[in-house]
Amino acid sequence: MIPNNFIYYRPETLAEAAEAYTAARNEGLEPIYLAGGTEITTFCRDGKITPGALIDIKHIPECRRLDQEGDDLVFGAALTLNEVVESGSYPLLSRAARIVDHTVRNRLTLGGNIAGRLPYREAVLSFLLADCRVRLSGPDGERVVPLSNVFSKRLKIEPGELMIQLLVPKAVASGPWYYCREVRKTRVDYPLVTACFLGINGAIRMAVTGAYGFPLRDPAAEEVLNDSAIASVDKPARALAAISHAFKEDMRGSGPYRGMLLERAIVSALKEMGGSG
Repeated sequence: MIPNNFIYYRPETLAEAAEAYTAARNEGLEPIYLAGGTEITTFCRDGKITPGALIDIKHIPECRRLDQEGDDLVFGAALTLNEVVESGSYPLLSRAARIVDHTVRNRLTLGGNIAGRLPYREAVLSFLLADCRVRLSGPDGERVVPLSNVFSKRLKIEPGELMIQLLVPKAVASGPWYYCREVRKTRVDYPLVTACFLGINGAIRMAVTGAYGFPLRDPAAEEVLNDSAIASVDKPARALAAISHAFKEDMRGSGPYRGMLLERAIVSALKEMGGSG
Protein backbone atom coordinates (compact mmCIF):
# COMPACT_ATOMS: atom_id res chain seq x y z
CA MET A 1 0.00 0.00 0.00
CA ILE A 2 1.25 3.49 -0.87
CA PRO A 3 0.54 5.86 2.05
CA ASN A 4 0.20 9.16 0.13
CA ASN A 5 -2.56 10.27 -2.24
CA PHE A 6 -1.77 10.09 -5.95
CA ILE A 7 -3.42 10.02 -9.36
CA TYR A 8 -3.25 6.69 -11.18
CA TYR A 9 -3.01 6.64 -14.98
CA ARG A 10 -3.37 3.48 -17.07
CA PRO A 11 -2.35 4.39 -20.64
CA GLU A 12 -2.69 1.86 -23.42
CA THR A 13 -0.52 3.68 -25.95
CA LEU A 14 2.77 5.55 -25.85
CA ALA A 15 0.96 8.74 -26.80
CA GLU A 16 -1.39 8.36 -23.82
CA ALA A 17 1.59 7.80 -21.52
CA ALA A 18 3.22 11.01 -22.74
CA GLU A 19 -0.06 12.89 -22.34
CA ALA A 20 -0.46 11.57 -18.79
CA TYR A 21 3.05 12.70 -17.87
CA THR A 22 2.47 16.18 -19.30
CA ALA A 23 -0.94 16.47 -17.60
CA ALA A 24 0.52 15.49 -14.23
CA ARG A 25 3.36 17.99 -14.53
CA ASN A 26 0.91 20.73 -15.53
CA GLU A 27 -1.00 19.98 -12.32
CA GLY A 28 2.20 20.43 -10.30
CA LEU A 29 2.43 16.71 -9.55
CA GLU A 30 5.54 14.52 -9.60
CA PRO A 31 4.80 11.66 -12.04
CA ILE A 32 6.60 8.30 -11.99
CA TYR A 33 6.33 5.55 -14.58
CA LEU A 34 5.22 2.27 -13.01
CA ALA A 35 5.54 -1.33 -14.19
CA GLY A 36 6.00 -3.95 -11.46
CA GLY A 37 5.88 -1.33 -8.71
CA THR A 38 7.76 -3.36 -6.10
CA GLU A 39 10.55 -0.85 -5.56
CA ILE A 40 8.24 2.16 -5.84
CA THR A 41 5.91 0.75 -3.18
CA THR A 42 8.83 0.06 -0.83
CA PHE A 43 10.29 3.53 -1.27
CA CYS A 44 6.87 5.14 -0.73
CA ARG A 45 6.33 3.20 2.48
CA ASP A 46 9.76 4.33 3.72
CA GLY A 47 8.94 7.95 2.88
CA LYS A 48 11.81 8.23 0.40
CA ILE A 49 9.52 9.25 -2.46
CA THR A 50 6.00 10.72 -2.59
CA PRO A 51 4.79 10.58 -6.20
CA GLY A 52 1.80 12.69 -7.10
CA ALA A 53 0.99 10.50 -10.10
CA LEU A 54 1.77 6.94 -11.14
CA ILE A 55 1.69 6.07 -14.85
CA ASP A 56 1.26 2.31 -15.31
CA ILE A 57 2.98 1.15 -18.53
CA LYS A 58 2.12 -2.56 -18.30
CA HIS A 59 -0.76 -2.23 -20.77
CA ILE A 60 1.28 -0.59 -23.55
CA PRO A 61 1.99 -3.30 -26.17
CA GLU A 62 5.40 -1.90 -27.15
CA CYS A 63 6.58 -2.21 -23.55
CA ARG A 64 5.60 -5.90 -23.49
CA ARG A 65 7.38 -7.05 -26.65
CA LEU A 66 9.56 -10.15 -26.51
CA ASP A 67 10.47 -11.07 -30.07
CA GLN A 68 12.81 -10.26 -32.93
CA GLU A 69 13.09 -7.24 -35.18
CA GLY A 70 15.47 -7.71 -38.09
CA ASP A 71 18.85 -8.65 -36.63
CA ASP A 72 17.85 -7.63 -33.09
CA LEU A 73 16.24 -9.31 -30.12
CA VAL A 74 13.59 -7.03 -28.59
CA PHE A 75 13.04 -6.92 -24.83
CA GLY A 76 10.17 -4.71 -23.63
CA ALA A 77 10.80 -2.73 -20.47
CA ALA A 78 7.59 -3.98 -18.81
CA LEU A 79 8.51 -7.67 -19.15
CA THR A 80 8.84 -9.45 -15.83
CA LEU A 81 12.21 -10.92 -14.96
CA ASN A 82 10.62 -14.38 -15.17
CA GLU A 83 9.57 -13.73 -18.76
CA VAL A 84 13.10 -12.66 -19.58
CA VAL A 85 14.66 -15.64 -17.81
CA GLU A 86 12.37 -18.16 -19.43
CA SER A 87 12.72 -16.78 -22.96
CA GLY A 88 16.31 -18.03 -23.18
CA SER A 89 16.92 -15.90 -26.26
CA TYR A 90 19.92 -14.18 -24.65
CA PRO A 91 21.47 -16.76 -22.30
CA LEU A 92 23.64 -14.35 -20.30
CA LEU A 93 20.65 -12.08 -19.67
CA SER A 94 18.55 -15.07 -18.62
CA ARG A 95 21.18 -15.94 -16.03
CA ALA A 96 21.77 -12.38 -14.85
CA ALA A 97 18.04 -11.75 -14.38
CA ARG A 98 17.69 -14.73 -12.03
CA ILE A 99 18.47 -12.60 -8.99
CA VAL A 100 15.57 -13.50 -6.70
CA ASP A 101 13.16 -16.41 -6.31
CA HIS A 102 10.57 -17.33 -8.93
CA THR A 103 7.62 -15.72 -7.13
CA VAL A 104 9.30 -12.32 -6.75
CA ARG A 105 10.48 -12.40 -10.37
CA ASN A 106 6.82 -12.46 -11.40
CA ARG A 107 6.58 -8.88 -10.10
CA LEU A 108 9.96 -7.36 -10.87
CA THR A 109 10.33 -5.92 -14.35
CA LEU A 110 13.29 -5.52 -16.64
CA GLY A 111 12.89 -1.74 -16.92
CA GLY A 112 12.37 -1.39 -13.18
CA ASN A 113 15.59 -3.22 -12.44
CA ILE A 114 17.58 -1.08 -14.88
CA ALA A 115 16.01 2.30 -14.15
CA GLY A 116 15.33 1.79 -10.45
CA ARG A 117 16.83 3.63 -7.49
CA LEU A 118 18.72 0.69 -5.98
CA PRO A 119 22.41 0.89 -6.93
CA TYR A 120 22.95 -2.66 -8.21
CA ARG A 121 20.81 -2.82 -11.38
CA GLU A 122 22.16 -6.28 -12.20
CA ALA A 123 20.09 -6.86 -15.34
CA VAL A 124 21.83 -3.98 -17.11
CA LEU A 125 25.22 -5.72 -17.09
CA SER A 126 24.41 -8.09 -19.94
CA PHE A 127 23.04 -5.18 -21.99
CA LEU A 128 26.15 -3.04 -21.42
CA LEU A 129 28.24 -5.85 -22.92
CA ALA A 130 26.08 -6.49 -25.97
CA ASP A 131 26.15 -3.31 -28.07
CA CYS A 132 22.57 -2.79 -26.92
CA ARG A 133 20.42 0.09 -28.14
CA VAL A 134 17.51 1.48 -26.17
CA ARG A 135 14.22 2.75 -27.58
CA LEU A 136 12.84 5.73 -25.69
CA SER A 137 9.55 7.60 -25.92
CA GLY A 138 8.44 10.89 -24.43
CA PRO A 139 6.56 14.12 -25.01
CA ASP A 140 8.97 14.96 -27.86
CA GLY A 141 8.54 11.62 -29.64
CA GLU A 142 10.64 8.47 -29.96
CA ARG A 143 14.35 7.90 -30.38
CA VAL A 144 16.73 4.94 -30.48
CA VAL A 145 20.21 5.42 -29.02
CA PRO A 146 23.08 3.22 -27.83
CA LEU A 147 22.56 2.27 -24.21
CA SER A 148 26.08 3.49 -23.48
CA ASN A 149 24.95 7.01 -24.45
CA VAL A 150 22.29 7.17 -21.73
CA PHE A 151 23.64 4.90 -18.99
CA SER A 152 26.50 5.94 -16.74
CA LYS A 153 26.12 4.50 -13.24
CA ARG A 154 22.38 4.93 -13.78
CA LEU A 155 19.94 5.58 -16.60
CA LYS A 156 20.11 9.24 -17.66
CA ILE A 157 17.30 10.18 -20.01
CA GLU A 158 15.24 13.33 -20.58
CA PRO A 159 12.42 14.29 -18.17
CA GLY A 160 9.24 12.52 -19.23
CA GLU A 161 11.05 9.95 -21.37
CA LEU A 162 10.10 6.32 -20.96
CA MET A 163 12.34 3.36 -21.76
CA ILE A 164 10.23 1.21 -24.07
CA GLN A 165 12.57 -1.53 -25.26
CA LEU A 166 16.14 -2.78 -25.28
CA LEU A 167 17.50 -4.06 -28.61
CA VAL A 168 20.28 -6.66 -28.63
CA PRO A 169 21.99 -7.93 -31.80
CA LYS A 170 21.23 -11.63 -32.18
CA ALA A 171 24.80 -12.42 -33.21
CA VAL A 172 26.16 -10.89 -30.01
CA ALA A 173 23.62 -12.61 -27.77
CA SER A 174 24.79 -16.06 -28.86
CA GLY A 175 28.41 -15.51 -27.81
CA PRO A 176 30.19 -17.45 -25.03
CA TRP A 177 29.64 -16.09 -21.55
CA TYR A 178 30.45 -16.45 -17.87
CA TYR A 179 28.49 -15.22 -14.84
CA CYS A 180 29.39 -14.91 -11.17
CA ARG A 181 27.39 -13.53 -8.24
CA GLU A 182 28.78 -13.35 -4.70
CA VAL A 183 26.57 -12.48 -1.73
CA ARG A 184 27.05 -12.29 2.01
CA LYS A 185 24.12 -14.39 3.17
CA THR A 186 21.60 -16.16 0.95
CA ARG A 187 21.52 -16.23 -2.84
CA VAL A 188 18.72 -13.59 -2.86
CA ASP A 189 20.79 -11.08 -0.88
CA TYR A 190 22.12 -7.92 -2.50
CA PRO A 191 25.41 -8.70 -4.26
CA LEU A 192 28.86 -7.99 -2.95
CA VAL A 193 29.98 -8.62 -6.51
CA THR A 194 28.12 -9.55 -9.66
CA ALA A 195 30.25 -9.98 -12.77
CA CYS A 196 29.19 -10.76 -16.34
CA PHE A 197 31.59 -11.71 -19.12
CA LEU A 198 30.74 -12.01 -22.82
CA GLY A 199 32.91 -13.16 -25.71
CA ILE A 200 32.57 -11.20 -28.97
CA ASN A 201 34.83 -11.75 -31.99
CA GLY A 202 37.40 -13.51 -29.85
CA ALA A 203 37.58 -10.74 -27.23
CA ILE A 204 36.25 -10.83 -23.67
CA ARG A 205 34.07 -8.04 -22.32
CA MET A 206 33.38 -7.54 -18.60
CA ALA A 207 30.73 -5.65 -16.64
CA VAL A 208 30.35 -5.63 -12.85
CA THR A 209 28.16 -4.24 -10.11
CA GLY A 210 28.22 -4.41 -6.32
CA ALA A 211 31.99 -4.11 -6.23
CA TYR A 212 31.94 -0.39 -6.97
CA GLY A 213 28.41 0.48 -5.84
CA PHE A 214 27.11 0.94 -9.39
CA PRO A 215 27.14 -0.98 -12.70
CA LEU A 216 30.40 -0.56 -14.57
CA ARG A 217 31.97 -1.61 -17.84
CA ASP A 218 35.55 -0.39 -18.12
CA PRO A 219 37.38 -0.42 -21.50
CA ALA A 220 40.80 -0.16 -19.84
CA ALA A 221 40.20 -3.36 -17.87
CA GLU A 222 39.04 -5.13 -21.02
CA GLU A 223 42.20 -4.07 -22.83
CA VAL A 224 44.21 -5.88 -20.19
CA LEU A 225 42.07 -9.02 -20.38
CA ASN A 226 42.56 -9.20 -24.15
CA ASP A 227 46.25 -8.24 -24.31
CA SER A 228 48.17 -11.31 -25.49
CA ALA A 229 51.42 -9.74 -24.30
CA ILE A 230 50.28 -9.94 -20.66
CA ALA A 231 50.73 -13.28 -18.90
CA SER A 232 47.43 -14.87 -18.00
CA VAL A 233 48.34 -15.14 -14.35
CA ASP A 234 48.85 -11.36 -14.21
CA LYS A 235 45.68 -10.34 -16.04
CA PRO A 236 43.13 -10.36 -13.17
CA ALA A 237 45.11 -8.08 -10.85
CA ARG A 238 46.22 -5.79 -13.67
CA ALA A 239 42.66 -5.52 -15.01
CA LEU A 240 41.42 -4.39 -11.60
CA ALA A 241 44.31 -1.94 -11.30
CA ALA A 242 43.24 -0.39 -14.61
CA ILE A 243 39.83 0.56 -13.18
CA SER A 244 39.99 4.07 -11.71
CA HIS A 245 37.10 3.64 -9.24
CA ALA A 246 37.57 2.56 -5.61
CA PHE A 247 35.89 -0.56 -4.30
CA LYS A 248 32.77 -0.01 -2.24
CA GLU A 249 33.14 -0.15 1.56
CA ASP A 250 30.20 -0.83 3.88
CA MET A 251 29.10 -3.07 6.73
CA ARG A 252 28.34 -5.88 4.30
CA GLY A 253 31.84 -6.14 2.92
CA SER A 254 35.16 -4.33 2.84
CA GLY A 255 36.77 -2.97 -0.30
CA PRO A 256 39.64 -5.49 -0.24
CA TYR A 257 37.16 -8.35 0.20
CA ARG A 258 35.12 -7.21 -2.77
CA GLY A 259 38.33 -6.87 -4.76
CA MET A 260 39.32 -10.43 -3.90
CA LEU A 261 35.91 -11.73 -4.99
CA LEU A 262 36.05 -9.87 -8.30
CA GLU A 263 39.62 -11.00 -9.00
CA ARG A 264 38.55 -14.58 -8.35
CA ALA A 265 35.63 -14.15 -10.76
CA ILE A 266 37.99 -12.89 -13.47
CA VAL A 267 40.27 -15.91 -12.98
CA SER A 268 37.31 -18.25 -13.41
CA ALA A 269 35.98 -16.37 -16.42
CA LEU A 270 39.35 -16.52 -18.22
CA LYS A 271 39.55 -20.25 -17.62
CA GLU A 272 35.97 -20.97 -18.63
CA MET A 273 36.07 -18.79 -21.75
CA GLY A 274 39.47 -19.89 -22.97
CA GLY A 275 41.28 -16.66 -22.21
CA SER A 276 43.70 -18.09 -19.63
CA GLY A 277 46.51 -18.76 -22.12
